[in-house]
Amino acid sequence: MSSMDCSTLEFCDQFQELRAEINDNFQAFQAQQEDDTGDFADDATWVLTSSFVILTMQSGFGLLEMGSSSNGNEVHIMIKNVADVIFGSLAYWLFGYGISYGTPSIPFMGLGQFCPNGSYIANESGLLFSRYIFQFSFAATSTTIVSGCVAMRMRFLVYCIFAFLSIFVYAVVAHWVWAEDGWLNNLGMHDFAGGGPVHVVGGVNGLVAILMLGPRTGRFDGTRPKSDFKPSSPVSMLFGLFMLWWGWIGFNCGSSFGITGQKWVVATRAAISTINATAGGGFLAIVWSLLWTKWKLIRVDDIVNGILGSLVAITPSCASIHTYDALIIGSIGGVIAITSNQYVKHLQLDDPVGAIGVHFMSGTWGIFAVGLFADSSLPGLDIKDGLFRGGGFELIGIQLLGALVIMSWSAVCSGIIFYVIGITISKDWRDPRSGLRVSLEEELKGADYFLHGIDPTEDWDSDLEELVQSHGKGNMKDEEAPGKTTGGKTGDSFKWKEGENDENKRIEQCASTLVGGDLQVQSGSEDTADAKSKKRSMYIRRTSAAGMFQTTQARSQRSLSTIPEKLK
Repeated sequence: MSSMDCSTLEFCDQFQELRAEINDNFQAFQAQQEDDTGDFADDATWVLTSSFVILTMQSGFGLLEMGSSSNGNEVHIMIKNVADVIFGSLAYWLFGYGISYGTPSIPFMGLGQFCPNGSYIANESGLLFSRYIFQFSFAATSTTIVSGCVAMRMRFLVYCIFAFLSIFVYAVVAHWVWAEDGWLNNLGMHDFAGGGPVHVVGGVNGLVAILMLGPRTGRFDGTRPKSDFKPSSPVSMLFGLFMLWWGWIGFNCGSSFGITGQKWVVATRAAISTINATAGGGFLAIVWSLLWTKWKLIRVDDIVNGILGSLVAITPSCASIHTYDALIIGSIGGVIAITSNQYVKHLQLDDPVGAIGVHFMSGTWGIFAVGLFADSSLPGLDIKDGLFRGGGFELIGIQLLGALVIMSWSAVCSGIIFYVIGITISKDWRDPRSGLRVSLEEELKGADYFLHGIDPTEDWDSDLEELVQSHGKGNMKDEEAPGKTTGGKTGDSFKWKEGENDENKRIEQCASTLVGGDLQVQSGSEDTADAKSKKRSMYIRRTSAAGMFQTTQARSQRSLSTIPEKLK
């Protein structure tokens, strides 16, 4: 065999070996890609599920605000929560995501990926979209916090504009804290689930709005009765609390951004910490309420604020602490929320839902608590040790710096936004408030009637008039057994005083008389059990109608007739 033949054979052998190596590497690469795709799919499923849970918290915020507000604004409050999603989602797609996580970027903000549309690479698009929807749910939550602060007195147009622009305020802070090149992130600040970007930003925005709007008319000057400002539905407040409570688990656990690798350990630890925090905050809220009322009452607003305060407080640290630490953080957060809201009221700042104490103050405590309790030895996280774990004051200083910067940024931005909107509408640079507030008549009668055409007293008026006429004539038709009398007031009890033409007083007198009536069967009557049951049912219907009248139409019309005189 010639030397050429030998070299050719040697080259062929080397080629075969090289081809086999390339083939093995390609198969290994394909296998790795399949594993990565599977992990990505699992993580995306977790993130999407958490996002859906977080977005349902919008209903909880709406119910809480609705129950904390006066009658006549229920529909409008839920419409505002609808506006949060509509305008917030549009703003987040246009510029919010790009500022938060877009590439290229600088330490202050992202500079690309505006109006994200993904790519033709499956994994790349899937990661982008799952991260997008999760971060949008955070942005929407930050915006809706302001809704409760401005309840019953901000123009709907102003609120819609703010819901759009507030995404910018949130997005910049989110980049600082969570983006890979965010300057607070590079310093070592830790905020696992949004105590700063979501709650402190939302709380400060709400505080600025309260200062610029002023309180509800008559809230602190005595020109309206205190009953006008009592929560309309404590039950609604509690329903809202439950929806927020369970939604918060998705809020905190979903911030692990997956369940593969050690992410599932982080998520489950966050879940237990979240529940333990509410146990501490809720328990102290009950004790505080009893102490404050001298062991007589457990007030609904104390329970709601205490539990929500504990949830906000645990949000930054839920994955970086031990589960027993959560009891301490949540307990302190709940007390801070309750006491802060009492002090806010003392300062005559009108915050119907208590958002300042819950989100601003408890959120600030939560950021600080990371610097105390964080443990770097816990699996799944890269974090500095807190003071109580031997880390000294370094992390505390970083956390405090982050909190102060976030507060300052939010206050300046929201102040500029509200001021510009206010003077644009009022056309007076010295009077932004008149451009931000609704008219006095709309405030007193409620936005449901003025903005949405809903009058809850429309049918009650005619029903009550018929009831008055029927009862006044002693003719109960089939609602009383024939030939029987009642112990209630009839006849002259419903005769209006001579010259009494005031419709408001007539309604109040009617309602008062009906509520005071008692359809009890006289002794010795031969009414059957069915007849008695029917009378009791009729009594309940009458008193309910009268009570609803008294708390809506009569009260609002009385306020309209008296307040302008006192304000002159």
